[in-house]
Amino acid sequence: MDDGDSSLELGPSRIDGDDDEAEPPAEPRLEVDISEDEDDAGRLWDAIPDCLAAIQAAADAVSCAAELDLEPCSATIALASDARVQELNRAFRGKDKPTNVLSFPSPEGPQGDEDARLFLGDVVLAAETVLQEAAAMGIAPRHHLQHLVVHGLLHLLGFDHETDDDATEMETLETRLLGGLGIADPYGEPTE
Repeated sequence: MDDGDSSLELGPSRIDGDDDEAEPPAEPRLEVDISEDEDDAGRLWDAIPDCLAAIQAAADAVSCAAELDLEPCSATIALASDARVQELNRAFRGKDKPTNVLSFPSPEGPQGDEDARLFLGDVVLAAETVLQEAAAMGIAPRHHLQHLVVHGLLHLLGFDHETDDDATEMETLETRLLGGLGIADPYGEPTE
């Protein structure tokens, strides 16, 4: 993934592999607010049937992952155009091109007070790139969108893919969460 990686470390949210028997939380611990840019991207996102429900399902998969042991938290998922994502990518990463997903962790770590959910940050998705990549890979745009939502949220939780070990850890978790949504391993060998 070519995404923002100003990830933050939240130690206990990492996979430890010793808790396979843990029960998932009774209710989602992660709430997402989904916003759409005021540009033409809205019409492009309409190309993905039940787009908002797909995003919510992906967020719920992350929310209920027992190994993440999330405290009540929230994040924003922003549906944008390639042009908007290119602006953000240029401003924050020095890369003057659109990308599929950018993650912007809360600058000072998760924020909130004792009565509020912790705010993790923002995930921004680029409509044209998501649709083009799905077509190029021969997969359903909905599935690619859900993969990118899971990927972006995991970045907000401190996961990254800077080293081979970190990438393996993150990709393994992504693959498991996506499998629960009926989505094939995005890192596996392509099928004919």
